[in-house]
Amino acid sequence: MGISLIDFQCWAHVEPEGPEEPNPTHSIVFVRRGLFQRTQHREMLTADPTHILFFNALHPYRYSHPLPGGDQCTILAVATDTALNLVARQSPWDAETPWKPFHIPYALSSPHAASIHYELLAILRRGAPRLAIEDAIVELAEEAIRKAYTSNGKQRKQEKHSHMAGVTVRRHRDLTEATKLVINQSLEDLPGLDDLAQSLACSPFHLSRIFHETTGISLRRYVSRLRTSVAAARLASGASDLTELALDLGFADHSHFTNTFRREWGLCPSRFRASFAVS
Repeated sequence: MGISLIDFQCWAHVEPEGPEEPNPTHSIVFVRRGLFQRTQHREMLTADPTHILFFNALHPYRYSHPLPGGDQCTILAVATDTALNLVARQSPWDAETPWKPFHIPYALSSPHAASIHYELLAILRRGAPRLAIEDAIVELAEEAIRKAYTSNGKQRKQEKHSHMAGVTVRRHRDLTEATKLVINQSLEDLPGLDDLAQSLACSPFHLSRIFHETTGISLRRYVSRLRTSVAAARLASGASDLTELALDLGFADHSHFTNTFRREWGLCPSRFRASFAVS
């Protein structure tokens, strides 16, 4: 099959950026819990449960943990031939560089990818037949690559056309990553847009517009997706009190939580827990 699965858990406290570390394999990473920052070629990504990350074997990356608690991730370690085959379905010209099959470094996860991810975790825990597990792994990898190219591919090619455009894009990305960090720090009690913009030394209009342009989703949708992604991880771990979970993540009440979760995931929290709980 050419893909192996790794359950990665890190319990780091707040840690500054460390030295470069070569990634051992081509990898597709799904963040389940927590947050870390990854830097490559001076481009930093704040990776949280809304993200899918791509790594190329032996390429160097730096990591930091700006918030305590570490992170938990599902890693798909992908053989070179398999990585090239996955990419070729979306972009044949990107599948001609075996030392760098993954040209797009990250993408926001899709509801479909997230559902496959938690289905995979659940069937692993329940001891499903090997065929079911391997089929879910392949489907998850294909959906991750598809999502990367449909959401980021065109934009990243356009960014290469001029140096000035690249400088502007980097400045916008820096603002976006700083915004994501503030949101993750205060998920239970988010500041208003005015206060958020003031803390980042920009105008509310500029912040809202740049975040949407850079990520492809609005600030409010990002918050909604992050909160429900955190909720999904807790539900999959067996969280039973939905009202307590709702209030803990900053939802107004049980109804607000249920409606938001259904909009993002396509099913209500209790049904998600019944389908994907892994403990």
